[in-house]
Amino acid sequence: MKDINSAPGNADFNSFWQGLCGLARQGVQAVGAMSWPMLLACAIGLALFITILPLVLTLFVIFLLLKWANNSAGFGWNKKTATEQPPQ
Repeated sequence: MKDINSAPGNADFNSFWQGLCGLARQGVQAVGAMSWPMLLACAIGLALFITILPLVLTLFVIFLLLKWANNSAGFGWNKKTATEQPPQ
């Protein structure tokens, strides 16, 4: 007997899951069709992408926070002191 009180969003999840499984099958077929040198190149590229991207994003956030802290604290390396007068 079919359940007439199905959970809301169940159809969306089922279609999402079917699409995800389809993509996984295509990925497995693509890897199975690759030659060994191409598979090695893809593995090296993926490893570089996984290691370099988080490093770049982390350094960007650190330098952005340092710049923000420098500007909000009221001090900086390139600011003139109050005793210096501009030439007239």
